[in-house]
Amino acid sequence: MKGHVRIKQLKELPVHKSMPLGREGQVGPAQRYIVLSIFVWILILFALIVLNHAKLAILKYAEFKNLAADNTLTEQVIPASRGLILDFHHKKLAVNELSYDLYFSPRLITIDEVAKLFPTLKSRLQQRVKELGEIDRTYAYKRLLLHGIPKEIALSIKARKIKGLSVLETTKRNYPYKELVSHILGYTSNVTADDLKKKSDLSLDDIIGRTGLEAYYDKKLRGKKGVRLVETDKFGQIVSILSAATSYKPPINGDTLLLYINLDWQRSLYKHLAKAVEKYHARGGAGVILDVHTGGVIAMVSYPSFDNNLFIGGIDYKTYQRLVKDKRYPLLNRAIAAQEPAGSTFKTIVAAAALDTGAISESTRFNATGVIYLSGHFPFQDYHKHVYGWLTVRDALMVSSNIFFCKTMLKMGIDKFLPYAKNFGIGSPTGIDLPGEASGRLPSPENKIWLAKHGYWWLDPIWYPEGDACNSAIGQGITLVTPIQMANVAATIANLGTVFKPRLVKAFISPDGSQKPLPPEVKVKDFVRPKSLRVVQEGMRMSVSGPRAIIRVLNNLPVEVAAKTGTAEFGVKTKDGYLTTHAWVIGFWPYKNPKYSFVVLLEGGGPSYRAAEVMRYVLLDIYKK
Repeated sequence: MKGHVRIKQLKELPVHKSMPLGREGQVGPAQRYIVLSIFVWILILFALIVLNHAKLAILKYAEFKNLAADNTLTEQVIPASRGLILDFHHKKLAVNELSYDLYFSPRLITIDEVAKLFPTLKSRLQQRVKELGEIDRTYAYKRLLLHGIPKEIALSIKARKIKGLSVLETTKRNYPYKELVSHILGYTSNVTADDLKKKSDLSLDDIIGRTGLEAYYDKKLRGKKGVRLVETDKFGQIVSILSAATSYKPPINGDTLLLYINLDWQRSLYKHLAKAVEKYHARGGAGVILDVHTGGVIAMVSYPSFDNNLFIGGIDYKTYQRLVKDKRYPLLNRAIAAQEPAGSTFKTIVAAAALDTGAISESTRFNATGVIYLSGHFPFQDYHKHVYGWLTVRDALMVSSNIFFCKTMLKMGIDKFLPYAKNFGIGSPTGIDLPGEASGRLPSPENKIWLAKHGYWWLDPIWYPEGDACNSAIGQGITLVTPIQMANVAATIANLGTVFKPRLVKAFISPDGSQKPLPPEVKVKDFVRPKSLRVVQEGMRMSVSGPRAIIRVLNNLPVEVAAKTGTAEFGVKTKDGYLTTHAWVIGFWPYKNPKYSFVVLLEGGGPSYRAAEVMRYVLLDIYKK
């Protein structure tokens, strides 16, 4: 029946005149041959497909089995996003931006071969060779080679599919304000082989803080790495990623640092300090502003500075050499590491100690005759042998009399003075949350004798009770201080006797947005009576606004300021005195209700009024309408 239907349908087809048909309209031999041929070709094609699959399944089985045997399950680290750094008003000082990291398989390609492929990376690759040390070539999984390679190179590697190289889109640090805050923030860089010896929680694929806040709070900023389980072939290429919850641990991003820094004040201090350094041909300069009731660092500047973005991903050799060989030391954070004689700013500490020990009272008077002679007929004089006449301690601070404070120190004695100097923070780091802080040096007999025996050939290994004591009273001799120490001295005078540990970080902000404030940390308190410090405050105010004030540049401002300058001598001495001097000023404001202390140093900047000029312009910026 079915065959009948098929024939009937064929009959309905239009028939060509040349097509021969069988009897009664049946299909002829030619048509049956065509249909049969098509059917046979279909069978042949199907057979070829089956045979090919059989070949893959049977003949290639051993090869696939061997390849699969080389596959391994590997824990792959998922980097956490580094925490941001914000100023007091939440302006972003350190951020993360899109970047490209270059990974390589040591078994498949050498660093020299990478350098030949991409000559512009040669300098950074040479530096990376030093950092990596001995590379384990049996290590199958890819290792971080360079952090933050140029986008065009990253795209080239992806397009060319270079064996042994791969590019991962990630983030890198960016510092929008560059030189303005580089000494505070520091920078990040690749982990080196030496780092691995010091910290067990690091791997060569990590990025860590190298200097500044990035280094001090590195662990907080880094967060915690995540991990996932991946299947890799013998070349370290990822075959698959296991998605099971048990094989995945998400990364925990780092905390954000909220600073005390006021970026506007920072910008003003940097601008005016830089102008003064260049104008007066100083070697460099530093400035600090502190909150006197917390120790919070509102502004901190070191000049000359540097662009910390240059170090991200590895700085090239020529640029690095230019920075380290610069005689003005732009990489040095002078605010915490410059150690210089304090000059007459040191008289504030001597005054407080003498009043507190009872060596003098606020009404004690000494006659400043221009020149006095110590034992051995050694002359000791005021600036340009100026005769000031009879002075109280307030008067002496106002005119900055050397003779008054020499007589004061001789009456008090160095042994009674030194404990006060120590409590004020001289001779030890303040403990600020930055690496690289210097300690300065106390003017003690022990220190002088030690120095004389250890390379300071110009010093006698003897403490002269008069000469050395009087030099110490005016911040000369072997006395050394840092700007942050003197800013803290001014803060202690302003708050009437509490020494805080200076701090840049005000709070940590966790990834969920919650804040953890850092409470102020007191180092010492109540070591000197408030009554003694109030007299020093009054003398510092008179230095600005008194009848014989020498810091009038800080008078007639929108806010009342109390200050003390210092012209610290150093270098070569001639018959007329030293050829070069450092310019210092310390102080606080507002005078009647102190909130902030400050220091400015111009290294080799000449007379002290030049440092005071810097603060005048800063205060005008802060209080401009």
